[in-house]
Amino acid sequence: MRMIGMPRILIVDDEDAARVTLLRILQLEGFDADGVENGRAALQALARLNYDLMVLDLRMPDLSGIQVLEETAVKYPRLKVIILTAHGSFETAVHALRLRVVDYLVKPVSPEVILKSIRQALAEDEAGYSSKLVLEQRVEYQTTPTLQGENTLLRLSNGIQIDLMRRVITWHEKTIHLTPNEGKLLGVLLANHALVMRHQELVRLVYGYRLGAEESAKILRPVFSRLNRKLASLPGGNQWIRSVRGSGYVLELEERESGVIG
Repeated sequence: MRMIGMPRILIVDDEDAARVTLLRILQLEGFDADGVENGRAALQALARLNYDLMVLDLRMPDLSGIQVLEETAVKYPRLKVIILTAHGSFETAVHALRLRVVDYLVKPVSPEVILKSIRQALAEDEAGYSSKLVLEQRVEYQTTPTLQGENTLLRLSNGIQIDLMRRVITWHEKTIHLTPNEGKLLGVLLANHALVMRHQELVRLVYGYRLGAEESAKILRPVFSRLNRKLASLPGGNQWIRSVRGSGYVLELEERESGVIG
């Protein structure tokens, strides 16, 4: 039975267990929610009914979440969208930001976090929605500056070696390979050891984008999540990088050696 006046939410996820679980949670919380299994079904549902918010997965078999976003941004400009994916990346986060998503969450994420994001999105008033559009349309692009004077090889006293040039971290027989962006982020944090680097400054230095603090924090979240999962396999690696709430990230290595090859 539909509850008159309740916000209508559409969940789009090809993973049955995830979609059904979230659907039941939202319904128990009193939301008017529906679930569909792919992008085409989402577009059909949006054409039939007026939804206030869509929780959208990115990687789906027919239409990707980005393709759905590109179409809904034109057809349904007032529809609020939250990305909920296990395959987040900086590139998709920036693209989604330009298409006016209100949040970008990376699985696994607790139901409390999802509910908080949904309630905040639905609570935005007209002024908040308009100002967000203006802010997001001011996204600029510039050439990524080269980091000067960075150390390319760092040895820690516990045997860990960080090679920024090759983008690898080694410890005994273990080798961790970093993506180009992960290597750049680690290089920036190492060059500013023990200093809190603001979200927007990290995005500017590493990716070449100028974004606001809130947008920068959202799109860095999945990148640091993957990087920290890699570092967690090293002794003490899960404590190297800390998120400073509302500010940015800081890297602290307690056992650095003075002998660094530049």
